[in-house]
Amino acid sequence: MDTINKRFRPLWRTIIGPFFFSASMLTLAACDREPEGQVVAVVNGDEVTVQELNGELAGVGATDGEDQGSRNAALDRVVERRLLADVARDQDIESSPEYILRAKKLQETLLVQMLNEKLAREVKDPSPQDVDRMISENPQAFRNRTLFALDQVVFQDPEREDVMASLGPTKTMDEVVAVLNRAGVKFQRGNATVDSATLPANMFAQFRQIGTSEPMIIPAGNRITVAKIIATRPMPLTGNAARPIASTGFTRRETQKRLRELLAAARQEAEIKYQSGYSKPEGAASANSLPAPAPAASPSRAPAEAAMSANAPEP
Repeated sequence: MDTINKRFRPLWRTIIGPFFFSASMLTLAACDREPEGQVVAVVNGDEVTVQELNGELAGVGATDGEDQGSRNAALDRVVERRLLADVARDQDIESSPEYILRAKKLQETLLVQMLNEKLAREVKDPSPQDVDRMISENPQAFRNRTLFALDQVVFQDPEREDVMASLGPTKTMDEVVAVLNRAGVKFQRGNATVDSATLPANMFAQFRQIGTSEPMIIPAGNRITVAKIIATRPMPLTGNAARPIASTGFTRRETQKRLRELLAAARQEAEIKYQSGYSKPEGAASANSLPAPAPAASPSRAPAEAAMSANAPEP
């Protein structure tokens, strides 16, 4: 054994020695990196680039032309996030099943969002006639635009069918609350404002028809909103001010249309197998995973906006 060890000891030193030397040099090189050029900071050897900083600024609605104080604040957010991410890795959170599932969802959501952005860039600018049609087809977003002040309660769709049946005859919000309390349904009550530009045309018509007379039941997925209009405020959008809004709405509508086409084609080509008891919901919209159109700006937004139309432009 001694003979064999002596024979191979030089080879060990020849192969392994330089390996550890090279690894050490790489580690030192990482630690010795200097922030210069496109690199604005180095955190434990990990570079933060100008592109990352600009992305952080864009995430809060700022631009790369912001003053240096704003840029420093944004950079500090990146640095702190990176440090805390390292702490999370040290605690093995990155290898947990929950992290893996949530990371996958976030990645898929980002991919869909960026697909949406790509398709939006590919939409041709609308013609003047396209803009005119957009305005005429969406009076709730333009000439008849209205802000609705609501008193509302929000709750999960109850398993008991009699609860929804009991809500039908109610005429006041106090009666609505009484029905939910008797059934033991947990809910949240508060005031909100809905901009009619975020509503489909048919829902806007219902809002105007019912007015302040009685509550309305507005389902959105597995969440139910019962709301009563307590005040209205006309906010018409007409003339030259309406045209850029209509143009943006046209682009959004065409993008959503293209996304639905791609989704339908993907479903057609895909092999999807469901476990017994699971299936695509009957009568459900085929675009549940599409990015929602951006809602119109309003003082506050009610859950009714979950039912907003893809055709509604953004004022």
